[in-house]
Amino acid sequence: MLIFTDVWMMAKLSIVAIAGGGLGAAVYSFVFIIASSTVGCVANLIAIAYGKQLRQPEKGEHDVRLALKGGILLAVLLTLSLQPLFYLMKGWLLKAGQDPDAVDLAIIYLHTMKWSILPTLILLVLRSLVSAFSETRSIMVMSLITVILNVPLSYLLAFTLKMGIAGLGYGTSLAAFIVMIGYGYWVFSRPKYRRYMPFRDFHEYRLGIMKPLMVLGIPIMIATMLEHALFSGAALLAGTLGAVSLAINQIAMQCLNFSWNLAFGLSQAASILVSQHFGKDEPDMVRQYAKLGLGLVTATSAVIGILLSIWPEFLTHVFSIEGDALTEQLVAQLPGVMIMIALCFVVDAWQLSAISILRGMKVVVGPTISTVIGYWFVGLPAAYLLMMWAGLEGIWGGLAIGLAATGVMLVVLLFKNLSAFDKSVAEKAIVARQTT
Repeated sequence: MLIFTDVWMMAKLSIVAIAGGGLGAAVYSFVFIIASSTVGCVANLIAIAYGKQLRQPEKGEHDVRLALKGGILLAVLLTLSLQPLFYLMKGWLLKAGQDPDAVDLAIIYLHTMKWSILPTLILLVLRSLVSAFSETRSIMVMSLITVILNVPLSYLLAFTLKMGIAGLGYGTSLAAFIVMIGYGYWVFSRPKYRRYMPFRDFHEYRLGIMKPLMVLGIPIMIATMLEHALFSGAALLAGTLGAVSLAINQIAMQCLNFSWNLAFGLSQAASILVSQHFGKDEPDMVRQYAKLGLGLVTATSAVIGILLSIWPEFLTHVFSIEGDALTEQLVAQLPGVMIMIALCFVVDAWQLSAISILRGMKVVVGPTISTVIGYWFVGLPAAYLLMMWAGLEGIWGGLAIGLAATGVMLVVLLFKNLSAFDKSVAEKAIVARQTT
């Protein structure tokens, strides 16, 4: 949502600012997802440990504490290790054939956004702890406060102090730091979470506590990175069609990101509920929440896609600038592209919800293989070939094909693993009866 508001304010600067800043936003999202998809798996580890607490209270509490500290340690180390990428990005973008003016703006935005990585990752860890204990209202409040802070801070720096795109990035980073401090204080001032305080028992901070996160997180990181690489590849293809196509692609990406974030929130909720009941060995509840998550995420994404397809004028009004020479082209081309994007909303929901639920069951290798096939052997080649025939609409049509292929494979894999879990729990019950 923060990137969405930044791109909205970029539109108030110029169409070129959307192209350059939006390119920077796409690259930042790709870099950030390397870290967040790995650290984000702490939510499932905490939820599984929480589920175990009914049967093994002491072990469950110990596992929650170590998972939390492992997430914090991993967040710090990944933030440091990703910093060199921001200094190499300009050369890579120029070699990829992007417009030099757009690249300059993208790099300015990237160097201001890099400061938001650590606080955003720490917030992700805190959200994981709170959501595992089913206290999600505070997460919603925290997210709203972040957006409410980001808009005036970014506007002040970008427009009032005339810092332009750099001001947008600094405003977003500052908002993330403020909310991290405030939310962290709120969480650990509550008795329920005080026993998991990360600033106690520093001897527990060691590289080994990150191993469960890495085992679960690296395959998910690869899968998520491949998805974002697919969309970054689409942005590079769009950049070869000109500034207007690149600007429309960035608008489309923000629409997809908006839908993705809603779908991600619902998928994460389903994943955590699945993890809790997975830890309790309750296959019926696991299956119930898996089906509910799939249906709800798909329906939500479909509604958003239909609304944006019916009223594309809303987007042209929000992202166009009166008097800009390129506005007329943007208004003419955007509605056709939105139909393809709406298809992406639905099929993206399939793969996102399925892979999240599978992660809740600690199934990660199979989904990664499915994403490699769907994104890189189906999606990107289809986008390139269809671009030759239909331009930007063809690019997004190819993305929809790749996401659909991935979604179908993941849904099939999900139901196979649900059946396997049913069988595993039944066999455990038989063994338990025989030994008593």
